[in-house]
Amino acid sequence: MVSTVEAPATEVTPKRDPVTADFHARDVDFGLDASRITEWCGDTWSTLYFNALSITFPIGERFFISSVAHYLPQITDPKLRAEVTAFIQQEALHTREHIEYNKAIQSVADVAAMEVILQNHIDFVKSKLSPLHRLAATAALEHFTAIMAKDTLESKTQLAKADPQYARLWTWHALEECEHKAVAYDVFQTVTEGKKSAMRRRVMVLVTINFLRRNAQFMTKLMKAQGHARNPIAWAKLIWSVFGAPGPMRRIIPNYLKYYKAEFHPNDISDEATLEKTKKLVEAWA
Repeated sequence: MVSTVEAPATEVTPKRDPVTADFHARDVDFGLDASRITEWCGDTWSTLYFNALSITFPIGERFFISSVAHYLPQITDPKLRAEVTAFIQQEALHTREHIEYNKAIQSVADVAAMEVILQNHIDFVKSKLSPLHRLAATAALEHFTAIMAKDTLESKTQLAKADPQYARLWTWHALEECEHKAVAYDVFQTVTEGKKSAMRRRVMVLVTINFLRRNAQFMTKLMKAQGHARNPIAWAKLIWSVFGAPGPMRRIIPNYLKYYKAEFHPNDISDEATLEKTKKLVEAWA
């Protein structure tokens, strides 16, 4: 099957306001080696974890764009409007690059079938949830991506053995996720006048359940496609890689739980030093 995801249409990007955001989109060509798609991270299990995430990104990020852009006409603060514009531009480029990335995964697994599963879920969400609930879900998922991105950038082992071009893509993506981590949240707080904290936290519970379930589902499909589904040792290695060592899902738990504080804000999680160091690397690639 051929991937059902298309690159985001250019018209989703709103007209730029005179005030600019403190971050911007970087157009980088990574030139990924498709022949390394099952072991680019240095081992099968870490690679599989990242690949399962990549499968969700094109459809997921287009959902984020539409959820945030829906409220742009209600945003009057020039700075936040500029940040929404930069957010959309960054997410559009992430979508484009992960479409290309996922073409490599398609050579070893049925990515298109997984995209259908995810798109059907998104369509169901859109049919049942209000725009405000979709925005709350986006804010919750952006928290997930931001804390996972921070962990990737600060880990000394996560990408240590990775193919350089794949490492660059994930470093670039992680940097920009951290940069725009507060945008969806700030839009939600603005349109609700800060009065929907309980709703925000309830939605995070539902998002967490679905996020973990969907990623487990896609990792299972990748395990099956790569011939590991009936190998208990392989499963033990995957689970240990994700939750033990290097354990990216274990390491994000403290920052994940901060979202449930009534007065939480994404900027409460400090990453300034990490971002400044990473920006110097990524700007050289763009």
